[in-house]
Amino acid sequence: MNMDIEEIQAIFKFSALEKHMISSFGIPEDLFLPFLLSLKSGGSWSYASEETKSMAVKDVITYYDEESKTGYTLEKIYFFIEPEVIAEEGVIRRLEKCGTKEERELVERPYIITLHAKNIIFAEVNPDLRKITIRELKKKHIKLKGTPAYSAAHEMEHLEKGEIGGIPLWTFEYIKGQ
Repeated sequence: MNMDIEEIQAIFKFSALEKHMISSFGIPEDLFLPFLLSLKSGGSWSYASEETKSMAVKDVITYYDEESKTGYTLEKIYFFIEPEVIAEEGVIRRLEKCGTKEERELVERPYIITLHAKNIIFAEVNPDLRKITIRELKKKHIKLKGTPAYSAAHEMEHLEKGEIGGIPLWTFEYIKGQ
């Protein structure tokens, strides 16, 4: 890896701004790990210590202009401190892969999940503007639907049980269509 001095300085500047942003919320730095992983590696993440837990849930919306044939995918990151499930609605069967397992597994997730948290921090990552806007929401409850609900249920399962339990893909059968 070959980095020039300007790139190294830019990384240090970004890291300093990131550290300042994290400290501005008055939340222990280690709890921000899921948020940082979601931002830097993508996906949804969770973290638990003996004292507390946190999770980041990612959602995306793509904006596309038919005339210019250009667009961008806005990332929304919901970051929860001490998340709890308040309500779940519906059952969606889906295949998921968890980082610790080789293959995807069949799991059941709620279509809608309502979460309560001590703090809910919301970030929008706009690749078109190259801006990360982050703020703490006043509300302590949030309802997620579809993909972010599945992700939240997956991460809550990690926080509550450690491992994700599902039915292995190899229990499926192949059917050749006509």
